Amino acid sequence: MRAMRPLIATFAAALFLACSDQGPEAGAVVTFGFDGRTETLRVLITDPATIAEAEEWIATGTGPSFPIGPIVRGAGVDARYPFHFVPNQVRLAELAVEVCDGAPMKTPEQVDDFFEGSTGNRFADSATWCPWGAYPISIVR
Repeated sequence: MRAMRPLIATFAAALFLACSDQGPEAGAVVTFGFDGRTETLRVLITDPATIAEAEEWIATGTGPSFPIGPIVRGAGVDARYPFHFVPNQVRLAELAVEVCDGAPMKTPEQVDDFFEGSTGNRFADSATWCPWGAYPISIVR
């Protein structure tokens, strides 16, 4: 039994981190709708202030509504799209001066085209995206 103690302690620590709000998966999945479109986009957001703003938008329809932040290639929590926001850098905005677009990109080629137009480099590691017609419609913590 003594030999098992380090293993049990390691397991308990891992379980604590997995269940803790401070663990790497803390955050919320916010689903955004788009003006004039039927599609949605799920976004993992880990910034507490941004999550609170999304909750406020859902409750009142006021305040900042569309996500803005760096996107990277590869599906995130929404496997329908070949990109995702960097979870700890997503914010909500009412206005933006960045190169914005109104709809999610559905193919890797569209993502590459957006990166090229936004950064001047088709192969950039990330690019700031802000779908100006988006607004939170639901949140799952």
